[in-house]
Order: sequence, then C-alpha cells, then structure tokens
Amino acid sequence: MRLDRDRGWLLLALLSGVPIAVGDLLLGPAHSLAGLLLICALLAATRLDGPRTGAVSLYALLLAAAVAAREHDVGERDMLVRLAVLVLGGAYATWSAAQRVAHERRLTESSSVAQRAILQPTSFRLGSTAVCARYHSASPQALIGGDLYAFAHTPTGLRLLIGDVRGKGLQAVRLAAAAIGFFRDSAYTHPDLPAVLAATDRRLTPMLGPEDFVTALAAEFTGAAGPTSTLVRLANCGHHPPLLLPADGTPRLIAPAEPATPLGLHPAPAVQDIVLGPGDRMLFYTDGLAEARNAQGAMVDLADLRPACSRAALEEAADAVQDALLRHTDGDLADDVAFILVEVCPTASDRGARARSGTRDRTAPAVGAAHSPCDPPRPHLPRSAVARQARNLARARHSVARIARGGGGPSAPATTAAATSRSLMLVCCEV
Repeated sequence: MRLDRDRGWLLLALLSGVPIAVGDLLLGPAHSLAGLLLICALLAATRLDGPRTGAVSLYALLLAAAVAAREHDVGERDMLVRLAVLVLGGAYATWSAAQRVAHERRLTESSSVAQRAILQPTSFRLGSTAVCARYHSASPQALIGGDLYAFAHTPTGLRLLIGDVRGKGLQAVRLAAAAIGFFRDSAYTHPDLPAVLAATDRRLTPMLGPEDFVTALAAEFTGAAGPTSTLVRLANCGHHPPLLLPADGTPRLIAPAEPATPLGLHPAPAVQDIVLGPGDRMLFYTDGLAEARNAQGAMVDLADLRPACSRAALEEAADAVQDALLRHTDGDLADDVAFILVEVCPTASDRGARARSGTRDRTAPAVGAAHSPCDPPRPHLPRSAVARQARNLARARHSVARIARGGGGPSAPATTAAATSRSLMLVCCEV
C-alpha cells in the first residue's frame, strides 16, 4: 500500500545520512561532508509530505551539528555556512514537498469527481433482467483507478461492459470514459459481442500508450433460452471471470476456456453461452473486489459473498456486498471497486407456480430508471406511433422544402412555418 511505501521512503531518507556522518568523522576535522546531508531532505521531498520532509530536514541539520560538535568546529565560519545551507535547503525541500502534495491532492479530487461522474450507482430492470451496479472509491491514500462499466439496450438485448484500465489518475479516468463511449457506439451497430469488442479495440488503441491496456468483459442478455430463462453470452478480454450464483446451487466462476488479451492488444475472445433460470444471479467485478486484502494480507473469498448476494432485493444485495468488502478490509480499500449484480427475475406466471408449489424464490423488485452512465431503457413504440412519427417528419421536410423554394404566395412562409413547428413538436412529444 502507498502508506507502507511512504514509511519505507522515510526510513531510506533517514538512513542515507548515517554513512555521510560516519564518513565525515573518519575523515576528521580537515574535511567536512556536512553539505552532503542535504541529500536526506531532497530524498524526502520527492515522495513525502511537507511535515515529514521538514522532520527529515531537521534531522539532517541536527546530525551535521552533532558531527561538528564532535570535531570541535561548530563556531567556525565554514561550518556555519554549511549549516545555513542545510537550513535553507531543508526549508525549500519542505515547501516543495508541501506544494507537490497539494497538487497531487487536487489531481486526485479531480480524478475522483470525474470517476464518479461516469460511474454513478445504477439500478434498473429491463424485461426479466434486473441490474444493480455500484462503484466505491479507494481510501484517500490510494490513487483513483480506471474502473468502468456501461450498458446498452440493443435490439438483441441488454449488453453490458465492465473493465479496468491499467494505471491510475486522470489518464486512467480519461481512457475509461473513452472505452465507455466507444462500447456504447459499437454495441448499437454491431451484431455480436466479438464485433463490438473489436470495434471498441480499434478506436481505443490509438489512445493507449506502449504499456497501456484495458481488461474488459462484455455480456449480452437475451430471452432466447426459453420463456422463463435467459441466455447470457460472455466475451472476456483478460478480465476477472464473473461469479455465477444459482438460486439453488453452488457459486462458480465462469472462466473462458482460452484466455484472450485485453483491449489495446487486439483481442479475439471466444463467446461463452450461459443459461440463467429465474432467481439466478451473476456478479461482475473489477480487481478492486477480487484482490481486496485485510490487515493480514488475505484476499477476499468470493464464495463468502454468497450471503450478501442472496438478499431478496437486488439493491440490498449490492449494498451488502459493499459492506462485506469494507468489513474485510477494515474500511481501507487499496483500489477502487466496481461491480454489477444481475438477476433473472421470475415472471408473474412463474412466481404463481412457485407460490402454489410452496417454493420460495429470490426476486428483485422493479426499480427506478437508470442513472448515467446507464442508457435508460428505450420504449418499444407500437407500429401506429412509429407511423405517426414518420408522417410528421415527412410533413416537416416537405414544409421546409416549400419555404426554401419560396412557393405558395406571400402568406405561405408563415403558414408553412407554423405547420413545420406543429409537426416537429408532435415528433418531439411522441419520442
């Protein structure tokens, strides 16, 4: 963790002055190495904050004074000049460290705001599929990561993407936002998941550095498996496998038979088909959840999340997963966490059959509209409404053409403009 690295750097800055002091004593009063003790303050300023850099600077000054006292040359002019240089250098190092930390804090806050803007908590239900997504930022000592998720309601069904950008900070957030936008564009215009991911990869690759990549997992939910079942197609590009949570069964990871490379490395993922029955759930997640560690260094066991994921309401289950993760890490997350919990909801007829048979099922109530970045479910308009929209658009185009030609007499433009406004208003209201 970053706090442990800072402690190690503090120890390095302090110990670096010891060989300099020992060498000064061995050389004797004829030669002084006191000026080299400024290295301690400079080392501290590169990684530590202002107070700790100031403490290291004071330590270097006291160490130089102690060596000078040992050699009985504290009052000499050359030694006083060296001590003054240590004071000024330490003061500058302390100020520089404080400015650097303030700048990093501003960048972190900007990254956090941007990350929350593109990863808002999302809950919605589309047909028999209920979705609840959550994002939890890491502890203040950690840098903002590049976690992402996105949804698209396409003619083939609900498509989702969850991924993680390599790296931290604003650059990772920028790439995450780009990946979300490219996925949404591709999800509506390509027939299957491999084509969607290939198009996303083509547009994302020019934005990536030589060592950058984006792990991603795409899923498509369709009702093709049966009247009470949902077919889920998965395409994994180097991401953590989702956790399948059957209503009656043991949780298991759905790992691909052949691993694929992440986005940015031209992946060619194979598609996996999974059939979900009523009450079955799937947990999609980023490495912040899979690699969350407690104080002893033990990672979270995904099987232990089964009770949290099994809460009756899907939103309550998502909140329970967050709480379980925070308990495991004592509230100190080293990385951001994003996850999506999906459930196949039983239909009304299926719930009635279960009630008559005395079988209890786990259902998620219909929840409100989705928030950004989730695309809200698009209404399926009846044919009559689509026909009215087409007629109104045709009238509007015809009216604009008449105005452009200037036909119909002196009063025609005003009359035609009014008709155009009415036609466009009807289209807007129906959409």
